Amino acid sequence: MAWYLVVAVVLAAVLVIAFALQTATAARERRLPPPAALLGPAGARRHVRLEGRGAGPTIVIEQGAGGVGPLWWAVQDSVAEFAPVLTYDRLGLGWSDSASPARSIEQRVEELRELLEIAEAPKPYVLVAHSYGGLIARQFARKYRDRTAALVLVDTLEEAAFFRPEVLKIYSRFGVILSVVAFAQALGLPRLWSTLFGGVRETDARGAALAQLSLRPAMYRGMRDDFRTLPRFPEPQRKSWPAGVFGALPLVVITHGQPFPGPLAAVERHWGAGQERLAALSTNSRLVVAKNSNHMIQDDEPAVVIDAIRRAYDAATQGRSLAA
Repeated sequence: MAWYLVVAVVLAAVLVIAFALQTATAARERRLPPPAALLGPAGARRHVRLEGRGAGPTIVIEQGAGGVGPLWWAVQDSVAEFAPVLTYDRLGLGWSDSASPARSIEQRVEELRELLEIAEAPKPYVLVAHSYGGLIARQFARKYRDRTAALVLVDTLEEAAFFRPEVLKIYSRFGVILSVVAFAQALGLPRLWSTLFGGVRETDARGAALAQLSLRPAMYRGMRDDFRTLPRFPEPQRKSWPAGVFGALPLVVITHGQPFPGPLAAVERHWGAGQERLAALSTNSRLVVAKNSNHMIQDDEPAVVIDAIRRAYDAATQGRSLAA
């Protein structure tokens, strides 16, 4: 047999084994209970983890693009010591039900409102948003001002700094890459590799949850769908919001101190000015630079994020000034 036929047979065998492993493992995982609760009607259930006690406000954590609740569980456990705090997976992500890939930011805002009502989370809310999640949290706060006690924006997108042609090109490429990764995951190749060479298995709940999600094709499709909302963002909404639009609503803005690397330098160029404009949205605000962090500040310097949430919570419940 010619060598290329041998190679073709071996590759075909690998693909069959990988796909069979992916199919069998996915079917088994679907029968397992999720790490936290599923709330909502059939077809629109959200994976929700609500910790801590008290009459509110409830701390509500909104993820970045493709983000899931377990990414914030460590911060959540610390915050739960002084307030009720909720993390969740948006529809199409994590253990939540799938959803239309064409959903807008406005639809995601309404999905958050609906979830908070179903979860019966004590009002009002201190919205903590990371990255892409800032677009959702700020629109929620503007639309439902009476339900919003404070905002904490963790390295979030500011319209005038972000919606530039050179930046959107980068995120368009991310969408292509994520489609390729999702296809490879559907074939089962990463799962086969992990099974053969995975090494040490995660033992803590957070690590195990993230490891499981990392091998699901739906995870990457959901992340891709988040990124694809950005080019569809309406042109009139791609401008900075007016200074003082939130009045004296307590607002903490945290921004990274370590520059974005490589091709993301195009994002970095206007980022700092955008973060200053975000801080100007309220007359009761504070801008914090996480000096030792890149974009994932909740991982690099969780204490900075927890302190900011505590300050915003105290400002909302005790009338403290953040400017001081």
